[in-house]
Amino acid sequence: MEFKPNHLVQDEHSLVQRENHPCNGFIKFVTSHPYIAVAILCLASTVITTSTSFGSLLPIFAIVPMLVVLFAGVPVGIYFSSKNTTDGDSRKKMALFMSVASFAGAIGLFLIILMKGSTAFHILNYGLLVSALVLIYLACTDRLTDKAFVVVIFALGFVLRLAYVLYTDISVRQHDVGNFDMEIGHCGYIRYFYENFNLPDFDVRNYWQFYHPPFHHIIAALWMRLQTFLGIDYYAAGENVQILTLFYSSICMVLSYKIFRQLGLKGRGLVCAVAIVAFCPTFYIMAGSVNNDILSIAFMLAAVLNTLYWYKNPTFPRIMAISLCVGLGMMTKLSVWMVAPAIAFVFLYVFFKNLKDFKKYLVQFLCFGVVCAPLALWWQVRNLLKFGVPLTYVPALSITSDQYIGNLPYAKRLFDFGLNQYANVGDQFVTYGASYNEYNPLVALFKTSMFDELINTNNYPKIAGFNIILFWSAVLIGIFGFAAMIYAFCKRKNSALNNAHKIFIALIYAVFFVSYYIFCFQFPFVCTENIRYAVPLIILGAFFTGLAVQYLGKASDKKYKSVARGAIYTLVTVFSVSSVLVYYIVGMP
Repeated sequence: MEFKPNHLVQDEHSLVQRENHPCNGFIKFVTSHPYIAVAILCLASTVITTSTSFGSLLPIFAIVPMLVVLFAGVPVGIYFSSKNTTDGDSRKKMALFMSVASFAGAIGLFLIILMKGSTAFHILNYGLLVSALVLIYLACTDRLTDKAFVVVIFALGFVLRLAYVLYTDISVRQHDVGNFDMEIGHCGYIRYFYENFNLPDFDVRNYWQFYHPPFHHIIAALWMRLQTFLGIDYYAAGENVQILTLFYSSICMVLSYKIFRQLGLKGRGLVCAVAIVAFCPTFYIMAGSVNNDILSIAFMLAAVLNTLYWYKNPTFPRIMAISLCVGLGMMTKLSVWMVAPAIAFVFLYVFFKNLKDFKKYLVQFLCFGVVCAPLALWWQVRNLLKFGVPLTYVPALSITSDQYIGNLPYAKRLFDFGLNQYANVGDQFVTYGASYNEYNPLVALFKTSMFDELINTNNYPKIAGFNIILFWSAVLIGIFGFAAMIYAFCKRKNSALNNAHKIFIALIYAVFFVSYYIFCFQFPFVCTENIRYAVPLIILGAFFTGLAVQYLGKASDKKYKSVARGAIYTLVTVFSVSSVLVYYIVGMP
C-alpha cells in the first residue's frame, strides 16, 4: 500500500471535489450543447415577453433570495472566517465571497425598489448581479478557468440582448420594418405569409421589401401561427418575432467562439475576442430587429465554421452542411454570397493538395452545387421568369431624398477624417435633425456599429460621455485588430495561422470591405453606410485582437509587449463596461 503525506491527500481530495462540483457540470453542459442551451433560454424568454403579469411578479420572486443573501451573507462570512479548518486559504475566500454576496443583495433590493416593475431592468440588473457573483465565486474557489469565463461572458451577452428586446418593440430602431398592421415592409412581408400559405403571386417590386428572399419571413410567420394557435394575441405574437432574432443573435456568439477556436485562439486571447462579440452593440440591436439581417449573418458564420471543419476533415456531411448554410443563407438574404469566394478558395486548395483523390472531391463539389444553387437562387430566378425582376434587383432611393450624398466628391468621402465628424459620435442624419449627413463610409462603419442610426445624445442625452468612451475604445480596438491582422499575414515563422487560413480570412475581409464601399458609392445615401452590410468585419476584428493578446503573451519577458497586452485588456474591459452602461441608459423608462 502506498502512503501519501496528508497535504497531498488533501490536494487530491480538493481536486476531485472541484471536478465534481455542480458549477463544472453546468459549464460542461453549456459548452457541450450551446445551441440547445441558447434555444432553451430563448423559449423560456417567451414567458417574459408574453405574460403581462410577469413584470409585476418578477420583483416578488427575486426579493426573497435578495433578502436571504443580504441578511445571511455577513453572519455566514463571519462563521467561515472564524471556523478552525486546515484549509485557511479557502476559508478566507469563502468569507470574502459571502460578504460580497451580502453587498450584492443590498444592491439588488435597492434596484428592485428603484426600477418600479420594469421587466427589462429587472432582467438586466439580476443578470449583471448574478454574473458578477458567479465570477467572484469561481475566483474564490479557484474555478475561474478561461472556459468558465467565456460561459459567464456568454450569459451576460444573452442577458443584454434579452433586455434590449424587452425594452425595444418592433416599431423602435428598426430598418425597413413597418408594423403588423401594414402590408409593406418586413412586417408586412411576414404578415403576408401568416395570412396566405403561398408565395406572392405579384411583382414583388410593387411592395416595399418584398423583393427579399423569403426564408426568414416564412419562419417568422410559422412562429406567429404557432403562437396564435396556442392562444397568444396576434400582436403579442408579432412582438415575439424578436425571440427568433434574439436566438439568431445569441447563436452568433457561439458560432464566433467556435470559429475562434478553429483558428487557434485560446486562453486570454479567446476570452478577449469573445467579449468583443458578446458586448458589441450591433448584436444587441440586431437581436431586437425583426428584419432578415441577423439570420443571414448567422448563416454566414455557420458557413465559415463548417468550411474550417471541412478543411481539417473534408467529409461529405461537412460539405453538405456548407451547402445548406450558403443556400439557406442566400434564401434569407442574397448578400450571403459574399462568403462564397473564400469558401471556393478552400475547396480548390484542398482539391489540388489531394489530386490523387480528385474523384472524391469532384463528387462532393457536384453535390454541393446541386443542393446549394437551387436553394440560393430559386427566388430570384422565379421572379425573373414570372415578372421580369432583375436577378440582383435592389430598390434605390430618389436623388431628391434629404439623405442623398452623391453630390459630394469621392475624395472627400474617402479621405476626409476631420475632427468635426467626431463632435457627435452618433450617426448623423439631416432627416433626424443633424446639421449634416454622414458621408465617410469608414467613420459611419464605426458609428453605426456602436449606435446604429438613432442612438445619439439628441435622443438619449444621458448617454453623453459614456458614448464617447464606447466609440473611441471601439476605434482603438479596431486599430489594434487591423495592425494584428497585417502582422499575422506577414508573419511566417511560429504563426498561429497557416497560409490557407490567411488567404481564407483575407478573402472574407476583402470581399466584405470592398463590397461595402462599392455599395456606399453605388447607392450614395446615408442609410447604406451601415455596419449591417459588413458585420463579419466585427468578428474578424475581434479574432485578430484576441490573436494579438496571444502573440504578446508568448513574449511576456519583453516589457513593451507586456504593456501592449495590458493595454488591450484595458481597452476590451472599457469597451465592454461602456457598452453595458450606454445600453442600460438607452432602455431607462
